[in-house]
Amino acid sequence: MNTTTIKTQNNAKNVLFVHYGDNWIRGSERCLIDLLKHINKDCFSPVLWCNSELLAQEVRMLGITVYVSEFPLLFGESHPRFDFKGYKQLVREGQRIVDAHNIELIHSNSGAPSQWMNLVARSRKLPLVLHLHSRYPLRDRITLGLHHASMAVGVSQPVVDQLLTDGANEERCRVIANGIDTERLLDQPVEDIRKSLNIPSDAFVAMSVCSLIERKGVDLLIEACRKLRSMRLPIHFVVIGEGEAREALEQQIADNQLQSHVHLIGERSNVVGLMRGSADICVSGAREEVFGLTLAEAGLAGLPVVAPMVGGIPSVIDNNVTGKLVKTEDAHAIAQAIYHLYVNQDQRIAMGRAGYNRMMKNFTIEAHTAAFEAFTNRYLQTQQ
Repeated sequence: MNTTTIKTQNNAKNVLFVHYGDNWIRGSERCLIDLLKHINKDCFSPVLWCNSELLAQEVRMLGITVYVSEFPLLFGESHPRFDFKGYKQLVREGQRIVDAHNIELIHSNSGAPSQWMNLVARSRKLPLVLHLHSRYPLRDRITLGLHHASMAVGVSQPVVDQLLTDGANEERCRVIANGIDTERLLDQPVEDIRKSLNIPSDAFVAMSVCSLIERKGVDLLIEACRKLRSMRLPIHFVVIGEGEAREALEQQIADNQLQSHVHLIGERSNVVGLMRGSADICVSGAREEVFGLTLAEAGLAGLPVVAPMVGGIPSVIDNNVTGKLVKTEDAHAIAQAIYHLYVNQDQRIAMGRAGYNRMMKNFTIEAHTAAFEAFTNRYLQTQQ
C-alpha cells in the first residue's frame, strides 16, 4: 500500500472507522452504514477498515475509501488463539492507514478492534472512541482492552453501566441511542406476506425480526404460540431472520404441530414493508438486547411491541404506551400480553400510533448523526 499521505479536499476532520464482525449486514453494520451515509462530509472525512467484504461493498457505494483485512483476535474463541504475528501485523497496518489518511480520530464500531487499535492510537497520539453495540463478558472487557480507550459510547445505558461498574470514569462514557433511516425504510414496498404464506385474512399476525440464535429467544415465541393456539386465538407468528438454531426451532415447531402457524421465512431486505403490510404486532423473546433496532423499526411501521424487560429495550419501548414489556424467559407472559392486545384493538392501535411518534422524536438517523457529530467535535476540541 502506498503510504503517501492522502489529503482531503477541504477542512474536514479525517476519521478512521474500524469494524469487526461476521460477513453480514445486521444491527451494528446497518448502524455504521447509516452513520457513514448521513454524516456531514463537509465536516468529517470517513475511512473504513473492516473484515467483512459485504460491509465493504455497501460502504464503497457511498464513495468512501475502504480497507478489508482479516482480524485475528488474541485470546478469542477461534483458533489460533495466540496469533501474535497476526496481531503485530494488524498494528502495523493500522498505523499505515492512519498515516496515509492523516487520521485525527479513530472510531471503533465494536469492542474487538480496540485490542490492536489501542496501540495504534497511542503510537500516533490519537483519541480512540469505542462505539459499543453489545455488552461484553468481563473476560472480553479485559482481553480487548475496552478500558484503555479514550472514550466509550454505548447505544444504551446498560452497555455503559458495565464499564462504570468496572470503575471506568463517568466522564469517559456516553450514551447515544441508535437511529434508523426513516426515508430509506419507508421507501420499502409494502408487502402482504399473508398471501404468499396462505395466512387467513382474519388471522392475528405477530412478527419478529431477529437472528435464529438462542439469545433471541425464538423458542419462547414458539411456546407462546402453542399456548395461544390452545386458547383458540387465530395467531400466526412470522419470524424474519436466519441463524444456527434454525434446525432446533423447526423441530420444536414440528413437535408442537405448529407448522401452519409459525413461519420462519429467512432474511428479508424489506422488513418495514412487511411489517406495514402484514403484521398486527411486533414481538421479541430476547434474552439479551442492548437496544432493539428492529423494535424501533416496528414503531416506524406503526406497530405495538411485546418484548421482555431486558437490557436497553425499556429505553426504546415505553411500557403500556408503545407496547407491553414482560418478564424475561417467560413464554406465558408473552402469550398473555399478546392476548391482551388481541382483545383490546383500540389500545393496540393507540400504542402503534404512540410508537410511531416516539420513534420519530427519539430514534431517527438524523438525530443519531447529529449527536455523534456534536460529540466528536466537542471531544476533538478538548484534545487541542
